[in-house]
Amino acid sequence: MDTERVRAGRDESIREQRRWRTRELAHTLVLDERDALAKDQAARDGETESKSQRKRKTAKKLEHLPNLGNAAMNGELSQDQLDPATDLVGDDEDDEEIAETAKRTSPLELQRMARERRRRAAREGSVKRRNRRSLRKWRDDDGFLCGRFELPLEHGGAIVERFFDLVTERMKPATGEAWEPLDRRQADVLIGLCQMEAGAEDGAESATVGRRVDIHVDISLDGEASMCGVALPDEWVEAARANARVHLRVVDDDGNVIHEDRARTFVSQKRRRAIVRRDGRCRWPGCNRRLRLQVHHLHPSSWGGTDDTSNLAAVCAYHHGLLVPHGDYVLEGNPNRPDGLTLRTVAKEERERLRKLSPRAA
Repeated sequence: MDTERVRAGRDESIREQRRWRTRELAHTLVLDERDALAKDQAARDGETESKSQRKRKTAKKLEHLPNLGNAAMNGELSQDQLDPATDLVGDDEDDEEIAETAKRTSPLELQRMARERRRRAAREGSVKRRNRRSLRKWRDDDGFLCGRFELPLEHGGAIVERFFDLVTERMKPATGEAWEPLDRRQADVLIGLCQMEAGAEDGAESATVGRRVDIHVDISLDGEASMCGVALPDEWVEAARANARVHLRVVDDDGNVIHEDRARTFVSQKRRRAIVRRDGRCRWPGCNRRLRLQVHHLHPSSWGGTDDTSNLAAVCAYHHGLLVPHGDYVLEGNPNRPDGLTLRTVAKEERERLRKLSPRAA
């Protein structure tokens, strides 16, 4: 047999192999759409997982690329040319030109072109994804601050997600007590972050002693207290009493300010620093938080408790929300001793009884 016939036979064999590979891709696409490919399909075919996945990817793309598909079925493109050629066709590009280019271009050059296109698409896509980042907040009619946010994972979303997961995982309850729901713990993380940022300007002191905030409380002529139009229960004011400057304003029925008192500080900053230095950490059993601590009245002032250091303890913002008068737990004992405080649950009936026995109730 002369050389030319051998060469022609070899060329026909290559074209036939390419046609069969293209038929294999068509069959692969159908089986993949029917979820009929075996989990160990790569092992059955005697090829690597990456190569098997590449076949599925190419088969899906060829469904929408008729010119490349025809070129492959005619045996004009090798598998090494076909794979990167399918990656070169974009949403706004015709595959006819890509098919003609692929026929006369080496696999290595096609791979380089595909890599460059992926980089360009990644850059453009990254900018578009970054520009989608958003955070919206609004107040509803019930006095809640509501919000919605979107963060691309590669532009801070993964960092935020990981941070919230780590911090909420550390919010362990006392031994024997149930965990707070995850959504509540994540809300407390957000509040704590804002408190940290708001206190950054105060320097090193705010690293341990939580920043004192200003709250404006409106008192109507019938004695009801509110903030931003939302009625305030005594328990809410109690929670902020030791950690805020309270601005009291008397308003008429139309909300007009009749009289405004100067800001009142119930627990001085000097005393707050002394409490935090004495305790060193959150006094909730098992909690080791040492930053942004707040001051808590062991026996609430609305129940007759004083502002003396013997009635004050440092707690973190999360556990502060679980303690009386608005929570179901009470810290009791001598806070001047490192092991002087114990935690127990307070029933609703007991809270009501203590409130009725308070001097204010009398």
